[in-house]
Amino acid sequence: MDYNLYQKAKKVKTKLKILVIIHGFPPYYMAGSEVYTFNKCIELSKEHEVIIFTRIEDEFEKYYKVSETVENGIKIIRVNKPGRDYTFRSKYQDFRIAEIFRKQFEKLNPDIVHINHLSHLTTLIIDIIKEYQIPIIFTLHDFWMMCIRGQLIRDDFTLCTGPNKDKCMECNAKYFTSEVEADHEIQLWIEMLAKVNNKVDLFIAPSKFLRKLYINYGFPEDKVVHMDYGFDKEIINGVKKFPSRKIRFGFLGRIIPVKGISLLIIAFNEVDHSKAELNIYGKLPSSSMYLKNRCLNTAINFKGGYNYNDIGKVLSNIDVLVVPSIWYENSPLVIHEAFLAKIPVITSNLGGMAELVTHEKNGLLFEPGNVEDLIVKMNLFIENPNLIERYSQETYVRSIREDVEEIEKLYVKLLRKKEGLMIDH
Repeated sequence: MDYNLYQKAKKVKTKLKILVIIHGFPPYYMAGSEVYTFNKCIELSKEHEVIIFTRIEDEFEKYYKVSETVENGIKIIRVNKPGRDYTFRSKYQDFRIAEIFRKQFEKLNPDIVHINHLSHLTTLIIDIIKEYQIPIIFTLHDFWMMCIRGQLIRDDFTLCTGPNKDKCMECNAKYFTSEVEADHEIQLWIEMLAKVNNKVDLFIAPSKFLRKLYINYGFPEDKVVHMDYGFDKEIINGVKKFPSRKIRFGFLGRIIPVKGISLLIIAFNEVDHSKAELNIYGKLPSSSMYLKNRCLNTAINFKGGYNYNDIGKVLSNIDVLVVPSIWYENSPLVIHEAFLAKIPVITSNLGGMAELVTHEKNGLLFEPGNVEDLIVKMNLFIENPNLIERYSQETYVRSIREDVEEIEKLYVKLLRKKEGLMIDH
């Protein structure tokens, strides 16, 4: 028996070498999964050695160039992969990324690997890790490990209840020249997913909804644990509202169709702009002119992107957060952040969003995709401003410290299992 591993398994607080893998990392990527992973790694690094393996998209640099930096005391390995003209198979299989990862992995020799996303990287990473019998824990941020599009939503914005061969062929038809090719490639994808998912030791699902869908897809119940996100509360605690004579509705996040931003703008056009305004925070896409053309209400303000370190200032300009997504959101960070700032939330009665917001307790739920229902819910706040305070009650949100303590226990459990140790905790 390896004495060092014995000691690592004996105490949760023993220093581990943890390799964290994610498809993007701050400051280059600041969406929910990246921000959460950043906060988690900062907290983990207080007790352990943490290394990040990720990718960037630098069009001015050589493809597949590897760069290494140390940021916040954490070593970060970035592979440059700016191209996005993927074939279907290259969306999940990249042999050059795999070759780079293998060389890095052999040098690092981690105790445990924590994967957060493999999109734009390669699923071959899992095969390489298991060659060395290193435990793998995988936090599921969306549906990418069952749906190559990641969001279980079709091009016509109708929801998919779960993938199968026929539905996947229909959704990805643009990648294939024939039905025979499509049938072959989709079958390979399904078989590959089954193999790599089986090699992962444990999955974390931040919402009960996400966990249920993966279990329905075929994941063993004891292999998927529910554990919601933890947050750096200090960055949000004590948010003070800037004064306003209007009810300020807010939207935060990526400005893409599945986030329901168009639905929100259409709905807000119908409310009284003398009593309310809509502040939209997020980097504008090149197609933003089409969104702006929908803005008939002069009280709609596009505020642009923001740095996560300024989230407190952003929330100071919002009285009611609106999360109108039309896909099965997992456990949106913005909803938790609103709760920390004591801001009520209007959100779609769908997926992990409905799991977080209790109707008429800390916000309001509306029928997904229903403009008229969203108008009704916004008007409730406009006509009854006292609801803002009533629904701003304390809602429990886990700290990043609580989160990491639970994750550390999972790490040790997997290390014990690897060595066949039966040590009381």
